Parts: sequence; C-alpha cells; structure tokens
Amino acid sequence: MWLIYSLIYSFLMALVNFTDENLATNNKLPENSNIHTKVGSVLLISALMSFVGATVIWVITQDISIAVESRNIAILTGIPMVMMYASYFYLLQSFPVHQVAPLFQISSIWLLVIELLFGGSISAFGLIGITVLLYGAYILDAGTLKWKIPTKLLMFAIPATSTWAAALYMVRVASEKASPVAITFWQLLSVGFIGILIFLLVKQYREGFLYRIRHQGKRFLGLSFANEGFAETGFVFSNLAVATAPVAAYVTAMSGVQSIFVLILFFLFPQGERSNISKMQWIAVTLIAIGVFLIER
Repeated sequence: MWLIYSLIYSFLMALVNFTDENLATNNKLPENSNIHTKVGSVLLISALMSFVGATVIWVITQDISIAVESRNIAILTGIPMVMMYASYFYLLQSFPVHQVAPLFQISSIWLLVIELLFGGSISAFGLIGITVLLYGAYILDAGTLKWKIPTKLLMFAIPATSTWAAALYMVRVASEKASPVAITFWQLLSVGFIGILIFLLVKQYREGFLYRIRHQGKRFLGLSFANEGFAETGFVFSNLAVATAPVAAYVTAMSGVQSIFVLILFFLFPQGERSNISKMQWIAVTLIAIGVFLIER
C-alpha cells in the first residue's frame, strides 16, 4: 500500500507545485516590495491554512489521541516543515517551479544518510541511484551535460532539502507508536501556530500577506485554499506511506515521479515564459526520476 500512497502524494504535490508558480510570481505587490515581502505573502497563507487541515482531520476522525512522545515529535516536525516552505518560496522568486521542485528530491539522499546512521543499509542500486540523481540535479541547474561551476540554485537546494528529510524521518519515528493521521493533525497544528508567530514577529512577511488579502482577496484566498487542500491531503498520504514503507527513503524516492507530473502539467497548461521547458530540463528530470527509482530498488 505504501507505493499507492506515495503515488497519490506525488500527484497531489505536482498540483501544488503547478499552483505555487502562479501564487509566487503573480503577486502584484507594491513596486518597493522586496523578496521578503513577496515570500511572506505565500509563506504565511500556507502556514495559517494548516489550521484548516487540522480542523478537517479532527472533524472527520474525532480521534486525535496519541502517545505523548509521538505527539511531541509531531509538533517538532512543524519547525523543519516551515523552514522547507520558506526555502522553497525563496527559490521560486528566482527560478521556475519545474526547476525547483525536482531538486527537492535530493531529500532522498539526506533521508538515506540519516537512516544509515541509525543502522540502515544501502544497495549497489542505491549508490548508482544517488549518482544519477545528483547528476540529473546538476544538469537541471547548469543547463548543460558538461561540468562547470554549479550555479546558486543547486547550492541553495542542497541544504534546503535537508529540512524535508528531517521532517520525514521524525514522522517515521513518531509513527512507531501513533496513527499517521493523528501525527498529521499535530503536525499541521504546529505549522499553524508557527505561522501566527511569524505573522506577529516578521513585519515584511506580514505586510506582504495583508497587502495580497486586501488587493487580491478572493483570487488569492481561493487559489491558496485549493492549493493547501491538495498539500495537506498530500501530507496525510505521505505520512501513511512513511509509516508503512520498509524504509522511509523509499517514499522520497518514489516521489521522484512528482517531477514528471509537474512537467506534464506545464506542458499541457503553460503559464508564461517561466514555464517553458527545454530539452535539457526534460533530460535532467528524467535522470532524477531514474535516480530515485534506483534508490528505491
């Protein structure tokens, strides 16, 4: 079942990536706005919408009971998750989502390293997969098969992807004594409260968020609500997959097909010049997908 859960999660997150491209770039903020104002507008709506997801889970299940240790771990996952959101939205200000999203598959390598440190093992296929994935990530970033100094996208993406790996591993640990759905409830609740703290403490984020509410109200909220619905449903399936997979790294590995889904969506429904996909990007994403498949093997 974990394979089905992973595929559902991958497709839902591809829809999220597709919508994020629009939300992150079509922001219509004041001319004096800087990158922090732009990022804050989408980061805060993503974090605060987590309360909606937590409420839906509570209404449907009516049971969010969980062991204290697992609850605390689930709450702590909110920190790397918000860090991942922030890294992702900052990268989207400079690069199209079909370049940014595939690079988050590097989290497969981070997660595998964590599991190796705690007694896991890796096959020859896994080592080959890591090599292919990293080469695909390099091609996506550099735009060439030849070696040259990596550009800033890859250098930023490598540490940024560690946040998602950390969150997934924490879910893996918490799920040993708790339901993945209950973990998701506490996870989303934590992200929502972190969103409130950011709203209160970070002025530029707050200004960008309030400006878009006032000037793009219905469209901004409508797209964000739909997007977070896909994302939070995806988190449920991701946690189910992590809880049932033989190794947690398998889940991030299988999510490599998310990159293919993203490219198909942009091919069918282009969103301006940034959504144009080059031959080299198709090659890179294909290599990334092959790499994560080999890691799963």
